[in-house]
Formats: sequence, structure tokens, C-alpha cells
Amino acid sequence: MDNRLTIPLIQAARGIAVVLVMLFHTSQLAQKYFHINFLAVSGMDRSGGYAYFFVLTGFLMFTLYHRHFGKAHMWGPFMLKRLLRIYPLYWLVNAAVIPIYFLVPAFGNGYETKPLEIITSLLLLPYSQVPILGVAWSLIYVVFFYLIFSLLFVLNKKTILALFSLWLLIVGFINCGWIHMKDNAWLHFLFDGMHLQFVLGMLIAWTIRRFNLGKGGYSLAAGLMVFPVVWVLRYIDPTFAYPNVLYTIGSSLVLLGIGSMRSAAPSWLGFAQFLGNASYSILLTSLGFLSVTLKLAKAAHLDVWCGPTITTVLCFTIALLLCCMFYWYVERPLVQRLKSMTAAPVYSASTTR
Repeated sequence: MDNRLTIPLIQAARGIAVVLVMLFHTSQLAQKYFHINFLAVSGMDRSGGYAYFFVLTGFLMFTLYHRHFGKAHMWGPFMLKRLLRIYPLYWLVNAAVIPIYFLVPAFGNGYETKPLEIITSLLLLPYSQVPILGVAWSLIYVVFFYLIFSLLFVLNKKTILALFSLWLLIVGFINCGWIHMKDNAWLHFLFDGMHLQFVLGMLIAWTIRRFNLGKGGYSLAAGLMVFPVVWVLRYIDPTFAYPNVLYTIGSSLVLLGIGSMRSAAPSWLGFAQFLGNASYSILLTSLGFLSVTLKLAKAAHLDVWCGPTITTVLCFTIALLLCCMFYWYVERPLVQRLKSMTAAPVYSASTTR
């Protein structure tokens, strides 16, 4: 697997996935404000984008760090880099959002101004309530995965295998109904089957490096087809079972295909790659920007003049543009600044041992 060829394709797929997530959020908000089923997906709670992000995270972490497993001195630099990538921008967005709930409590659900909820949200800790910034529920899983993944630097293979086997056994028993847990947010989170998506991503990365799979076009095409098939099935039957399992399979096939390909990303995927680079900003800010633009459009009666569908498309486009501007003028400078501040100590720590 040539990372120089694979990473641009992965970023393009990430960009497409985050736009899908944003489109589903747009549909849900359009239902709320204009009472239309935009793209006929307003009743579907998930697009499959988060499943792709989770599998992708495991895939990337193994690809980038597998050579460092067993090197204890890598634990600090790894955790510093990962946490700095998540928390500063996340806290910055929360600093803009949380005061709104103090000024206009009606915008929230009643818990957004409570100290314990604020602390657990800012630290991305598992809790009975979703984080104040709702989309951050996925970041709780990501941070936990980073913590568990970092054990690969400090523990030997036998210990890791034993711990993982025990955890996997408990998850299997719970899903089969053979073990019943207490109503505890931490326990439910610790043994949530969604963690397996990260592990699956690591397994795919290992498989690609271990075996010569040849061309990945068929796997990529099959993976891409899974998503619209699930959407159609859920549109026909909203109670359709196991959509997340199928999303995970589709995401795995997409990454298996991309990782097996030997060709560079075509130039027409350039904008998708940019959206992939901006995906974290889009994830954090899209709901806020969508809510503001749709509220303003509703107040201006734009849906009466242009129709609700055109108004929704316009609001989506403006919100996406604002997300990209946030990435360009806020996230990029922030990341560059943090890199410059931490480059020297991380470098010296990794080279003096």
C-alpha cells in the first residue's frame, strides 16, 4: 500500500462521507422548519458516515503507527498529537455554543447549563446525556479508541491479545443476551459493539499490508453500493434491522478497495479531498450553521418565495461554505500553531531514547 496514493483517495472518501452526514442533518432540520422530507431521508437517524469515520480511524492509526508498536517512548507523542487534534478546536466551538444556552435556555433540552453536563461534555466522557454539542458523541468513541490504541506502544502482544479476547467475549455475550449489565453509562459504553468498527479498520489495514489483494475497484464499487441500498431499504421499511452492520460492511469494503488500489486520485476529486481535510470543522460546526441559516430563511419567509426545497438547498450550500471558511480561517491556523508549539519537544523526546 502506497500511502502517497492512498491518503488522497481516503481524504476524498472522507469528504464525501461528511457531506452525506450533513445532508442527513439538513433533511432532519428541513422537516422541522419547513415540514418537507428533503431527499426522503429525514426519518433516518444515520447516513453511514459515522461508521465510515470509525472504520477509517482504525485503518489510519494502524497504517501510520504499526511500526511503532512496542516502543513505549511513542506513547506520549502519540497521545499529545491525537488529543491536540481533537480538544482545542472542540473547546473553541463549545466556547461559542454553550453561552447561547445560558442566554436562551429554550434552545436546549434543559441540561446544557448544568456544571456536571458541561464538564463531561468538554472532557468527552461517557455520560447518560449526549454532549452539549450533539455531534460530539462520536468523538467520545474516538478519544476512547486512542487511549486503547496507545496501549499497543506499552504492552506486549500477549497481554494485548488476552485483554482484547476477554473484552470481545464479553461484548459477544452481551449482544447474545447472555449477560445483562446494570444501567450504567460507563459500562454500556465500555462494551458497546460500535468499538469493533475501529478494530475492523485496523484489521483491514493489516490485511492490505499482509496480502497482495490486487486491484481494489470491485471492492470499492461494492462498498459504495451498500449505502444507497440501505437507504432504500430503510425508506421502504423504517424498522429495517441492522443498518449499522451493513454500513460497517460497506465502509470496510470501501477502505479495502482504496487501500488495494495502485492509482493516484483523479484531479476531479480535488474538492472532495478539500472537504475531507475540512471534515472535522464540518462535523463540529455544520449543525450550528444549518440551524442559523434555516432559522433566518424561515424568518425571511424565503420558503414562501422560493419554495421549501430550493430554500433548503440554498441553506445547505451556505452552511457548507461557512464550514469551509471556518476550516480555512480557524482550524488550519490553529493546527499549524499547535504543530509549531509541540514539534520541538515531541521531536527531541522521540530521538533521544
